[in-house]
Amino acid sequence: MDSSGSQEKKSIPRFASFKPRPAAPSEADRPPGRPSRDTSDRDVKSSHHSRHRSRHSSHHDRSRSRERRRSHREHRSSRKEASHRRREPTPEYPRASTSTRTVKHPPEEASDLYVIDSKGDRYNLIYGTLHRYSVPQYYRVGRGNVLGLPSSYKIDRESAVEDVLIVTNEKREGKSKKKAKNLLAGLDKGRSRLLRIRPESLVDAAAETSRDYISLSVSRNGKHLDLLEVDSDDDKHAYRSIHGKAKPEDHLPSDVEAVSDTDSDKEGGRSDPDHEIKERNAELLQTVEKHPDDVSAWLTLIDHQESLLRGPEREFGSLTYAEKMGLADIKLSLYEKALKKVGPSPAKDRLLLGLLEEGAKLWDTKKLSAQWQTILKSNSEYINLWIRYLDFRQTEFLDFTYERCLATFLECLRLNKASFEKPEKTQIHFYLFLRLTLFIREAGFTEHAAALWQGLLELTFYRPGSLDRSKGPEEVIPAFLEYWESEVSRIGEAGAKGWKNEGNVLRNANSSEKPQFQLDPKAVFASWAPSERERIVNARLPARSIDDSEEDDPYRVIIAPDLEEILSLALQPTPVGVLIDSFFYYSHLPPVSSVDNWGTTSRWNGDGFVQNEFASNFYATLADWLPGVAADIEPTVASPMLFPHQNYIITLDTLFADPAKWFSALKTWSDATSNSQSDVDPVWVRRVVRSLIEAQPEDEDLAEYGLALELACKSKDARKFAKSLLKKRSSSLRLYNAYALIERRFGNQAAADHVWATSLSMSKSFPDRDRVDSMIVWRTWIWELLDAGNAAQASHLLLSMPQNSIDLKILSDASSHPSFSPTSLLKIQSYLSEAQEIGLANEKPIVFTSCIDCLAILSYLSNSLDLSRSLEYYHNAFARVAALPDQSKSFANFTTELLHQSRARLLYHHIRTSGIYKPSHIRSLLSGSISVSRHNTMFLSLFAWNESRFRIEERVRDTIRDITSINTNKDNLTAAPVPITTHLFSIYTEVNRPTYAGSTMHSVRAAFEKAIGDTIHQGSNTSTGHSSITIWKLYILFELSRNDIQRAKSVFYRGMRACPWSKELIMLAFTHLRADVIRGQYPQESRKGDGMGFDELRHVYNVLVEKGLRIHLDIENELDEIAVEMERKRISSSSGLPITMPEDKDSEDEMQS
Repeated sequence: MDSSGSQEKKSIPRFASFKPRPAAPSEADRPPGRPSRDTSDRDVKSSHHSRHRSRHSSHHDRSRSRERRRSHREHRSSRKEASHRRREPTPEYPRASTSTRTVKHPPEEASDLYVIDSKGDRYNLIYGTLHRYSVPQYYRVGRGNVLGLPSSYKIDRESAVEDVLIVTNEKREGKSKKKAKNLLAGLDKGRSRLLRIRPESLVDAAAETSRDYISLSVSRNGKHLDLLEVDSDDDKHAYRSIHGKAKPEDHLPSDVEAVSDTDSDKEGGRSDPDHEIKERNAELLQTVEKHPDDVSAWLTLIDHQESLLRGPEREFGSLTYAEKMGLADIKLSLYEKALKKVGPSPAKDRLLLGLLEEGAKLWDTKKLSAQWQTILKSNSEYINLWIRYLDFRQTEFLDFTYERCLATFLECLRLNKASFEKPEKTQIHFYLFLRLTLFIREAGFTEHAAALWQGLLELTFYRPGSLDRSKGPEEVIPAFLEYWESEVSRIGEAGAKGWKNEGNVLRNANSSEKPQFQLDPKAVFASWAPSERERIVNARLPARSIDDSEEDDPYRVIIAPDLEEILSLALQPTPVGVLIDSFFYYSHLPPVSSVDNWGTTSRWNGDGFVQNEFASNFYATLADWLPGVAADIEPTVASPMLFPHQNYIITLDTLFADPAKWFSALKTWSDATSNSQSDVDPVWVRRVVRSLIEAQPEDEDLAEYGLALELACKSKDARKFAKSLLKKRSSSLRLYNAYALIERRFGNQAAADHVWATSLSMSKSFPDRDRVDSMIVWRTWIWELLDAGNAAQASHLLLSMPQNSIDLKILSDASSHPSFSPTSLLKIQSYLSEAQEIGLANEKPIVFTSCIDCLAILSYLSNSLDLSRSLEYYHNAFARVAALPDQSKSFANFTTELLHQSRARLLYHHIRTSGIYKPSHIRSLLSGSISVSRHNTMFLSLFAWNESRFRIEERVRDTIRDITSINTNKDNLTAAPVPITTHLFSIYTEVNRPTYAGSTMHSVRAAFEKAIGDTIHQGSNTSTGHSSITIWKLYILFELSRNDIQRAKSVFYRGMRACPWSKELIMLAFTHLRADVIRGQYPQESRKGDGMGFDELRHVYNVLVEKGLRIHLDIENELDEIAVEMERKRISSSSGLPITMPEDKDSEDEMQS
């Protein structure tokens, strides 16, 4: 464009800050070939660089602009103010110069490197923008590079808007962050594009088919487009192209075209991707309008709101904080509307709990507490509300005190006792009592919790005949308290015979030894921690008033008033099975599994308030929980049996298992209690179990369990106890079987074989209902031989089954694999099928499963170890159990999972002993078992072990991601909490995962954070891990194992707020996070952060005091004296003395310690 003429002569408005440019140079002064330029070549270069700086700085933060200016400081020191003004974004095109005010610069020498333009661009006044044809083009090089700029500068196409290009420095932002951004950039930018196959005309199609060759070029509309003649990338994306800005549609494949919503509607396509979700929401709204009293319909509508928010494209992935808060607000309003519409309803508590759950995400603690009080006053009949209120009170740090929480427990017990009779009343009752005693013990009052269990067990199993079940608590409790005050031996103590029996021994006074650890005033915290621990261990059982003790501790002796109120509420005539299971949970033992209590035990086994055995001081490091794993050792999964927590059906296989060959239900407990620091006294527990077996002579499950417990403790009295039981129960095949296993574990194989053979011979005279238990004996014996690698003798046992007897001499001589004739196979199969029907008719799941196992093993051994043929028996059994009537649903569910466990044992045996199998087949079978029981740790462990051997770890992550997600119960549409054992397994596999498979500190932390959860995690807080002492302690130990002291302290404070009742968790500050401990165990150069000093430890100690937790050795006076002394030294050092004395480091350590 000509820059002279009338336009040059227009009058220019005058401004104070405007200085007109001098006349343009003559045409002769301009460089040849560039008639439209009004500056020299150097001006063009300067304009180009200045334009790049302006465009670049307009879309980046100030720190990056300063960094760029520093890199060119020697060329730009005189233009600092102009650079700041150019930082403002331009509306359309980047300017060569944006200065509109006169800027004074110090005189500088002429340079060929740059040109100073202090007058601005006159075309801003003429056109209101830059002179388009005076702006040099960006020349692209490669994939988004710009000619003349470093290779790290790229054109950011994702951030481009309108006509402005954004140039970013990838080196500064990080390539990984850039890639991640690009991958996810388009997720939420708009609706999905609708595409369709481009229609081909009939003429073109006919022309194509008539040719006698296949073209390698793409044909479109009768014109061939050579694949080698496609426009270059520069032309496609040139922002100054006359075709306008390149559109996404321009880069679609030649046989695909974009479809507008209008076109899609005309052709019957779905124009709105959210249509189905919106339509579903409309249907649910109509349902609740027609049936406003339908609680399930309201819950379905509320649950659908998250799908409505996510849309079809965001089914997976986390919501932002704002989205979570918005979703909670929407759900809260729907809950409030539903409660107004529903009115009185038996299921109203589900709506109330949902209201409070969503409100917890939006309200502060004060308002949430007030809402709880209001709802409980008007809905006090719902026990589920009280249990959740109990959770709230126990975990609310600000308002928590021991006495206040204890009062809430008693109120819940009182309410449940007065409620109407219903099937779940007994389970709720003993769950509350279990939670109460665990709470008391974890708060430090261990002897009080043990006394409550002694009292309830004596009242239930050893009540005198004169106080039969017809007598009420008002008569029974005073009589028992009189017996308690006599201080004779109580259940679980040496010489105890039970309340109803004569001859209970009056215990002599115990003269306790002087404590080994004493308080050292020079190192208060360092000496207090082991002293307190010693006293905790010594106080696991109640003391007597006549005991001679140097400690002045009023809580050591439990008197009648300490028991009266709680036992009056806890005592009620109920089935004893749930009570025994509750005691096992209190003792950190797995429960006795049966059809009757499987629904209860499966829920309690995953309860974060119940499963806290790792809180014991025995587990002092992460390696105690995960042996063989250290921070500098590459983890491996050597065995599927290493995971220390179990959530599966406890059977004879797991009770008496060899831990090296199969899952052991009692190994973790025996290892933990063998340490003297355990919070459970194993001797007391064993004595209590023996007393319960004596009081329940018909309970074979309990007797079998007791023998397994004796064996797990490696008791020399195990065989003696088994023989004493067999004298009283001489017809019990299950006890003979358990005794044979004890002999075999002690290495007496001949004695074990003799016991098995004798018991089978005896069973011939038993009635059919009892004789069928011989299937359990046969199966146990066969598996013992298979585990020992003696398939020939196992085959011989199978051949002897129809006779129901065995010749031990022939068995011992069997060295070669016997042949199975068709006749013998038919006899064995008929015998097992008959026994199978008897077991099914009498609903004996162990017998039925034993028959299926024997049939599968028979097929396995008689068909050259063909796994596929043997598995057919399990498939048939699954179908048979699934066809049972609805009234046998509990039996069917229990038996199905038991069958899957039995099949898993055969799979594991085949993998270990045979090298011929398909990993994909094993994976498919184990995945099927997981789909039946998602949280069975046996299936999960075997699945992870199988996948770890092939270095395809992502399948394990996918499975764990699925099982740790929130599930909705189809029956009541409530979120089903993920069991604590599943969260622990997720953490376990992540710690065990090798580095090459993607395991990092961040992935392990992510597993911990998902387990702990929060009030806005995935829409609702159904994670039981948030209140799990075990997970919080493991999290702290993990951070310490990575030498990250600062993170460990941060996690500690979070855990203390989440579990304010746990003294053991708070004690970690004094045993693991103390400053002197950190300095001694973690080198300065490798650790991050320092341990807790005196002030921090004193604040933590004050938490123990303020919350009312048990302190055996009070050091409050000592801490006050040290604080006063420290303050005196501080004042004296700052009082203006002429000489400042140096600090004594050793003295400071003593005070911190």
